[in-house]
Amino acid sequence: MNAEPRLTSEPIAASAAGRIVDAQCILLSIPFESGGLPVWAFTSDPKNSFDVMLVRLETDTGLVGWGEAFSRSEDVAQRGLIANRILPIVIGEEANKISRIKHKLEFGLHNFGRVGPTMYGVSAVDIALWDIAGKAARAPLVDLLGGSFTNELDVYASLARYGSQEGVVKATRRAIAEGYRFIKLHEITYPEIAAACEAAGDEAAVMLDVQCPWSVAEALAMDARLAHLNLLWLEEPVWPPENYRALARLRNKGRHRIAAGENAGSLHDFVAMVEASAIDIAQPDVAKTGGVSELRKIATLCETSAIEFVPHCALFGPGAVATLHICAAQTRPPVFERLYFDLEAELYGEAMLPRNGKLSIPTGYGLGLEPDPAVVERYRVA
Repeated sequence: MNAEPRLTSEPIAASAAGRIVDAQCILLSIPFESGGLPVWAFTSDPKNSFDVMLVRLETDTGLVGWGEAFSRSEDVAQRGLIANRILPIVIGEEANKISRIKHKLEFGLHNFGRVGPTMYGVSAVDIALWDIAGKAARAPLVDLLGGSFTNELDVYASLARYGSQEGVVKATRRAIAEGYRFIKLHEITYPEIAAACEAAGDEAAVMLDVQCPWSVAEALAMDARLAHLNLLWLEEPVWPPENYRALARLRNKGRHRIAAGENAGSLHDFVAMVEASAIDIAQPDVAKTGGVSELRKIATLCETSAIEFVPHCALFGPGAVATLHICAAQTRPPVFERLYFDLEAELYGEAMLPRNGKLSIPTGYGLGLEPDPAVVERYRVA
């Protein structure tokens, strides 16, 4: 005979993750050298400095989680939005309720944008919560995502835009000499693209990200002209990036695999891309597209839709580390993006510096790496 269930007045143990008692947004600006122009320099001549927009969450059990929001050009306005509109909402929440917190933020703030700065802040909170979850479980993030399929990832050097054959060839040869076997260009004119491909030869595969400059007709003309270069993919060729019908026309008539998604805000944007037959390669950015939680969903969509999952990662902080874990958890781990910049200081020291074109997956709890306090203090803007 089964025993009666035991009744007890003992309190149920609180989650090891605890409740969020402190939330901060910290903006860093770290100088860099690339030999070229920053590829986000669309409206001005920016300083060669790179934003790292950190979100720090602390719980009453003493755990600290780090997240990252996409940011450029010392964006103190965005930092204020995150600090004053988003973070107060998470104070007092149970940190292990990741899905509930994410939904609360998204639903409560959806009038302020499903794509853009508000979603960037939500993404940062989500990443920080997963960092806390891993620390509470005493496991690396990749284990929470189902376990790792690899201990290291191939990295591609994502070059600046040089605007000259000499500049892009020099950068391509330097990256190959450092061990990279995958290189992404950001040139938009044929002579520079062709020169870089010739410089890479058989030593490295080359991808091309042109960042939405063309109409469909212009894109089709360039697609034909570039066909003999054997590019691994053509990324974001048409304007605007959400014109999925235009992407689909190019994909149907063109000669290249089409990659897109870094400007998307959620799973639903990728569903729309798939339904439009617009892409071969999905490129969600963990610091833009809803964090770790959303990229898990997008990875599953890609698996069921015969679309390659290759996250975008123009980041150097917790978002980059989270992307490493996400990629390592895939059955066929994708190549990892690293902006080919020489930063004045690295937030994680040498831990996130590729060696022979590869990066190791951190094995510590949560993200497995902690920002260097000295770097945070030295380069803090707000």
